Amino acid sequence: MLREVASPHLERRRSLAREQGLPKMGLEHRNRLLRAVEEDILAKFDSRLLPVELRKGASLQNLSEPVEWVYFPDGALFAIMSETLAGESVAASLIGYDGALGVFEACGSRISYQRAIVHVSGRAWRMRAGAYRELYDRSSNLRTAVHKHVELLLAESRQFVACNAIHPVEGRLSRSLLESLDKSAPETILPITQEGLAQMLGVQRTTVAVCVSALQKQGLLRNSRGAIEVIDRAGLEKAACSCRATLEYIRQEIYQSRGESCDA
Repeated sequence: MLREVASPHLERRRSLAREQGLPKMGLEHRNRLLRAVEEDILAKFDSRLLPVELRKGASLQNLSEPVEWVYFPDGALFAIMSETLAGESVAASLIGYDGALGVFEACGSRISYQRAIVHVSGRAWRMRAGAYRELYDRSSNLRTAVHKHVELLLAESRQFVACNAIHPVEGRLSRSLLESLDKSAPETILPITQEGLAQMLGVQRTTVAVCVSALQKQGLLRNSRGAIEVIDRAGLEKAACSCRATLEYIRQEIYQSRGESCDA
């Protein structure tokens, strides 16, 4: 489910921004791509950037459908699903506040060749694809940030192929929990079920249950109905497979690279 929100708190922040002559969005979001946009440019698109509360399981993109919206997570976590003709599916990648959904498709074929769902409930910002194309054309900072985001998604996808083939489920589960927290929740509680974790890892739910139980016995996390709380993050980092460190290295290298992206 998608629900546009307008809270009194949000309105107070916008009022403060107007009084101080500041771009409104700079006070209200933490999405990495939006924060990269030049303030004067982003201010011109403020009325077309809408806050939405997203419920877990909501469909954001479907296979072979037009890309009408671009979504910038700001607490919510999206899963890009890879599916077979037989109806089997697995989460191929996760998009959190460090990225966005539809940023390349909206400027390319304008058709979705994947299914994207809300993996963890939360807030996001969305913009019509046409407005996003205008913003993309005007902002060189956004173009650079988008290219880095897509480069990181490609690197993650390649790493996950190796991870799924080489590493045991317990290490992959630990890595996935940590990355989900990094991309969505500033707290230690992740509102996700064992079924959702199984879909993310491409394994049976019973396998996830065994791994969660083992990690819980080690005092690393606490499992409750519909949520997992990380109790010992340092311990969970040690339990995570080596792809955790590999991806963090790649992420830092990409984010710290300098220079504008090549224009299409």
